[in-house]
Amino acid sequence: MPRVVLSLLLLLIWPGPARTGQTGGGAGPVAPTVILISFDGWRWDYDTKAPAPNLRSLIARGVRAENLVPSFPSKTFPNHYTIVTGLYPGHHGIVGNAIRDPETGRTCTRTAPRELRDPMWWGGEPIWVTAERQGQPTASMFWVGTEAPIRGIQPRYWHPYDDSYPPNARVDQVLRWLDLPARERPTFITLYFSDVDSAGHEKGPESAAVREAIRRADGYLGRLVRGLDRRGLTSAINIVVVSDHGMAPVDATRVVVLDDYIALEDVDVVDLNPTVGLFPRRGREEAVYGALAGAHPRLSMYRRAQTPEQWHYRDHPRIPPIVGVADEGWQVLRRSTLAAMKARGLRGGSGQHGYDPMLMSMRGIFVAAGPAFRRGVTVPALENVHIYNALAQILGITPAKNDGDIAVARSLLR
Repeated sequence: MPRVVLSLLLLLIWPGPARTGQTGGGAGPVAPTVILISFDGWRWDYDTKAPAPNLRSLIARGVRAENLVPSFPSKTFPNHYTIVTGLYPGHHGIVGNAIRDPETGRTCTRTAPRELRDPMWWGGEPIWVTAERQGQPTASMFWVGTEAPIRGIQPRYWHPYDDSYPPNARVDQVLRWLDLPARERPTFITLYFSDVDSAGHEKGPESAAVREAIRRADGYLGRLVRGLDRRGLTSAINIVVVSDHGMAPVDATRVVVLDDYIALEDVDVVDLNPTVGLFPRRGREEAVYGALAGAHPRLSMYRRAQTPEQWHYRDHPRIPPIVGVADEGWQVLRRSTLAAMKARGLRGGSGQHGYDPMLMSMRGIFVAAGPAFRRGVTVPALENVHIYNALAQILGITPAKNDGDIAVARSLLR
């Protein structure tokens, strides 16, 4: 979109006070600003499972989607990076929580800090890079990709991921960034919490543990809003709350044992449970696929070029040659893993995600409020690739090439 046209559009959709005049803790006017919050693993219906007054207050004064549709696979790393790039995982290259790069032979996982900080892995252009390239400072209180200098750029202010970092302290850091002088104050900030996802994995989506995690997460949101209120920023700042995926109940009785059907020495198992990502040894491709295709009624297997079109999961070379996914509520495990689970007594009551994004159990949330967003509106289910364009419009920056639909993004905005 030409810059002149974009500027005119922003003048039409953006109310004046949020753009000029209002001041926060720091000196100077408040530019259009977004705080993007992720409640990892918050299923679309969780606000009906436990009290969430702060989220409901945000809904009342903003816009929500009936649910947020994740990209395939419905896992943490691919979808957090999709939200901030507007690209499907099959296009940006973060194709799972564990990734093998065939060209280099390297593997990247969530527990490999050196790999996570290498820009080689990160395709596309995340919104903080888009903003920094166009002169706007950004900040991250954790987000997938922020630890790498993507295109040579990181958020101006950022913290390496530390799950033990107290959630309330994360909120307070965001508020301190908003207290900076106008020229130093970030216009785009990320904030991440894992409580709900951790509880869902450990005890299952219908558990008391998840209900308590919902209350805690809603409390973090309340702490942020109260901090904005004290600074006179509530009507000036745009808050966007998302999740990367939902959660489905699983147990040890509904399991496909991978090595019941193939010899593990024939493959490099890059991704497992409830998805399957296999790089077969040279010459064993057809034998491995033939052994798994149709082997179990609860497991769907595909060659990379034949994965469902709506997944957009065919193009990137990091997508394994053989891809699979279990039916909802089923798991795919090695025999040794299943035996260890049973030895520890883990026979039921846990949760999993990664399944087909069309399943309602995999859907997340999108809630947004602030001067840029429509008020008191519920829009239809929204694919998460569309969020990037909405963020770019609010910030007044030219978006990088992405898979989102600008018309969908505009449907969220005033």
